[in-house]
Parts: sequence; structure tokens; C-alpha cells
Amino acid sequence: MRFVKPGLMEKVVFIFAMGYLSMTHIYRMIYDYGGYTLDVTGPLMISTQRLTSLAYNVADGHADPSALSNNMRRLAVRRPPSLLEFFSYNFCFHNIMCGPFCFYKDYISFIEGTNHLPQTSSQSNVNSSEDYQRLLPNPPDPTSALLSKFFCALVCGVMYFVAVPLYPVTAIAEPEFAGHSFWYKMFLLIVATTLHRQVYYFAWTLSELVNINAGLGFNGYDSHGRPLWNLIDNMDIYLVETASSLKVLLDNWNKMTTKWLRYIVYERCHSTYAVFVLSAIWHGFYVGYYITFLFGGCFIFIARTVRRKIRPRFQGSANKARFYDLLTFLATRVAIAYLIFPFIILEFWKTVEVYIQLYFWFHIAGVLVALGLLAVPKPQTERPKEQ
Repeated sequence: MRFVKPGLMEKVVFIFAMGYLSMTHIYRMIYDYGGYTLDVTGPLMISTQRLTSLAYNVADGHADPSALSNNMRRLAVRRPPSLLEFFSYNFCFHNIMCGPFCFYKDYISFIEGTNHLPQTSSQSNVNSSEDYQRLLPNPPDPTSALLSKFFCALVCGVMYFVAVPLYPVTAIAEPEFAGHSFWYKMFLLIVATTLHRQVYYFAWTLSELVNINAGLGFNGYDSHGRPLWNLIDNMDIYLVETASSLKVLLDNWNKMTTKWLRYIVYERCHSTYAVFVLSAIWHGFYVGYYITFLFGGCFIFIARTVRRKIRPRFQGSANKARFYDLLTFLATRVAIAYLIFPFIILEFWKTVEVYIQLYFWFHIAGVLVALGLLAVPKPQTERPKEQ
């Protein structure tokens, strides 16, 4: 970062970090194919996010501000970090194992204590501990956020250890799965994938709790003056489980990784498919990842078209709007179960076998909907009448 000019530097860092991560993913596939053993790849995935984002932060700090988005300007770093700051950011003990990832500027603000200052104050106003105490006589209390995260992690942990064994997601790939009816297969698919998410809820909520307890996560105050500790929240369980569109669901699932992908890829090349490709490579090289992201991108495109062409026709009354929301909620539940299980079972042929047993029905339905939408005109927006 100090010896290569911005413009080339961030690309070199990106290629090196992603290349090293890719080698560890391949090595893991050799010695533990299909396994879920905790090893170095997990922390390396978080470290890759930190290194690449920091490189682009520094590059944006040397770029023309008018060429940057608001988010890129906010995260821009004018001065490359010192060796101590660099290692502190990359090896922070309370989020090195499973994150959540946070951007360098948010982290260094937490280290320096300026994240607690009123927005009207700046770091330049803080010249001593007395100045800090004057500006912030009552530091925000994280107790409420800690208790909320603790009970959430407790519930998710209990559900994972108690309910998941009743409907294990691995049962989808077992020979016995073929003997069930189509409707029971879909029921098992939806229930098993829903319960499987509890392990992520448990791990991420626990990691958020640890970071908040350390002081990382403060994000200002709400309109009632209550402190917000959601700076590095990695998911919103309620919105994930009640989402009526794939976009809303994905925006609230692994949120910090989504922010990383948006910052690194989407804000620079504005390609949804490029985002999915990088996300798949970042996760590894199991074919199941690529099946999920490939068809996920296709169905998100279809869903956007449905929202653009069909949703306005249901906004004439509250009942019609609620009916549309119910339909899209149910479709999202089915879609996420149908699309996400390859990501979990990982293997190509097992995925194909399950799709064959399900008659590829959701793929066929998606194609038919996409073709049908071609014949549906976009609703005309009402123009104000001329006086």
C-alpha cells in the first residue's frame, strides 16, 4: 500500500488476497472435501475483506472526490495506516475468527474513541482526555443491546441444537428423500433450510455481542436519543424470515459482506452478476456455491421485473396490496429454500439428483414467468392533469 501507486495498488492487493484465499479453499477441498471443519479459511475470508477494502479505501483517498460515490467518499482513507494500525485492524482479537467485518475507518474511529463523539465534534477537537470527557460526559450504555443479543443467541442456539437434528439439511441428499411425495419434499426443504440458518444466527449474534461488549458497534442515536449499536450487525433475523422479496432478504443476510461486495464491486462496475461471481469465489470452489449464485441472480432479475410490471397493478387498494405481499412472501420462502440448498450440500451430482426429484419445477416456473412478463406492458404512471 505504501510502495505501489494508488490505481494499481488496490488491484495488486485484491489479486494477492483473493489468490491466497483461493489456494486455501482448494487445499481444504483436498483434505476435507464436503466437510464443515473449522479451519483457517474462515478467518482468512474475513481478513481478505479487510485487506481488499482497506486497499480501496486508500485508493479512494487519493482519487478525485467528484468521481466517487457518497459511500466511497465516507470510507476514503487519506493516510495509509501505520504498521501498528494495520496489524490492529487485521488481527483485532474480538472479531478475527468470525467477524463481523467492518471498514477501516469505522474501526479506527472505535480505537481512537471518536465514534462516541457528537456529530458536531471532530477528531481535531480532541486534544486530551479532558476534552473527550467534556464532549462526552455520558458514554453510551450497551447493556440493552448486549442483553438483546444474548437472548437472541440463546434462542438460536437452542433451536439449532434441539430442532435441527429433527430436520437435518443433509436428509435432502439421502436416498430416503426420493421415497417421499413431492409436497413433503418441498416441506422438508423449506423447514430444513430455515432451521439450518439458526447456526449462522447463533454465530453472528454471538460475535456481534462480543464486539459490542468491546465497544465496537456504536452507530449514533435514534430520534429518541437512544444509542444504536447496529454498526456491524450482520443480519436482521426478522426481515430475513419475513422478507417478501429476494432483494430484501439478501440485503439483510450477511449484511457486512453485502456492504463489502457493494463497495468493492457494485459501486465500481454496477454489475449484479459481478457481485455474485466475486461472492462465489470468496466462498470457495464447490459447485453448489455457483449453482446458488447463478440461479439466484436470474431469479432476482425476474423478481425485479415482477415488481416493476406487476406490483403497481396491486396498489389500488389495501386488500390487493396485502394479497400481493402475501404471494411474494410465500414465493420468497419457496425460492430461498429451492435455491440455497446447493450452497449447503455443495456437491454437483447430489444437487442435480434433488432437482430431478423436484422435477426442476421452480426453474420451469421461472422461465415461464420470465416469458410471460415479456408480454406484460409496464404500467403507465399517471401524469398530473394540465391546468
